[in-house]
Amino acid sequence: MPSSDTILGIVAAAGAAACFDGAVVLQATEAQAVADEHGLRPSLLTRLVRRPRWVLGTLLAVLGWPLQLVAFALAPFTVVQPTLALGLVLLLILGRRILGEQVGRAAWSAAAIVVAGVVLLTLVAPERSDAIPDSGRLIGVLALLALAIALPFARGQARAGAWMLIASAGTAFAASALTGKLIVVELQHGRPLAALGWAGATVLAAGIGFLVDMTALQRFAATRVAPPMFVAETAIPVACAPFLLHESWSGTPGGGALVVLGLLLVLVGGAGLGRSRTVNAIEHPGDPAVPSVAGVARVAGARPRTVDPAGGVDQAAAPARDAASSSTRSAADGRAP
Repeated sequence: MPSSDTILGIVAAAGAAACFDGAVVLQATEAQAVADEHGLRPSLLTRLVRRPRWVLGTLLAVLGWPLQLVAFALAPFTVVQPTLALGLVLLLILGRRILGEQVGRAAWSAAAIVVAGVVLLTLVAPERSDAIPDSGRLIGVLALLALAIALPFARGQARAGAWMLIASAGTAFAASALTGKLIVVELQHGRPLAALGWAGATVLAAGIGFLVDMTALQRFAATRVAPPMFVAETAIPVACAPFLLHESWSGTPGGGALVVLGLLLVLVGGAGLGRSRTVNAIEHPGDPAVPSVAGVARVAGARPRTVDPAGGVDQAAAPARDAASSSTRSAADGRAP
C-alpha cells in the first residue's frame, strides 16, 4: 500500500493539475487571438501580458507550481508527473458544463483509463529518492533535451514543421519537470543557491515550451498537436527517473512491469483526451477545426478570431457569423469525440 506521504503527494499533484489546466480555460482564447506572425518570437508573450484574462490564468498556473514542488517532495517522481494528466479530466468536465455538449463514450473511456493508470502507479510506486543525480548523466540528458528544444529556432519559423514544434514544446515541458524535481532535491540537501539556479532553468524551459506550444497551435489543428505533445512531456521525464533520479522500478511489484503498464494507461488515456472534441474546444478555442468555438468564447468573454482571406489579419468575427459557422461545423462533424 502507498505511504501517507505518497498519497499526500498525489493530492498535491492533482491540485497542481487543477491549477494548470484551469488556467488553460482563461488563457486559451487570449493566446489564440494574437496574430500568427508573432510565433516563436518574444513579441507573442509581450502581447499576451497586456491581456488581463491571460494574466489571471498565468497567476493561477503559478499557484500550481508550489503544489507541484510539494508533490515532488512527498511522492515519487514516477507517479507525480503522470498524475498531472488528471487535469485533462478536469477539462473534459469543464468542457461538458461550459459547452453543454454530450460527451461521447470514447472521451469518458479515455478519462477512466487515465484515472486507472494513476491509481495503478500509486499502488505500485517505487521508493521516492532525493539523491543528487550523477553530474555526467545530468549534463548528457539536459544537452539532448536542449538540442530537441532548439530545433525549430535553428530551422526558423517558416521551416519549422508540426512534428518539430511538437517535439520542441513537449521536450521543453519535460525539461521543466526534471528541473522542478531538482529544485526539491537541492533544497533537501541544504543548497538554496543551486535550487535557485534550477528554478531559473525551470522558468526558462517552461517559457520556451509555452512559446513553441502557442506557435504550433497557431498553425496546426489542436487535435494534431495536443496528443503527441502530452505523450512527450509525460513519458520523457518519467523514463529518466530510474537512471537519473535514482527511482528504482525493479523493486516494485512485477519488477517494474506494472509501473510501465500504469504509465502506458496514462499516456493512452491522455492522448485520447487530447483528441477529444470537448477538451479541445475549451483548451484551444481559436482552432477552426474544433466545433462549438463560439460557445467557449462567449463564456470566456471574448469572440472567436477569424482570418481575413485577403490579408491574413486576425479579426473578431461578428456574433451572427460565429453562431452560423459554429452550427455549420457542428453539423458537419456531428460525431462523438
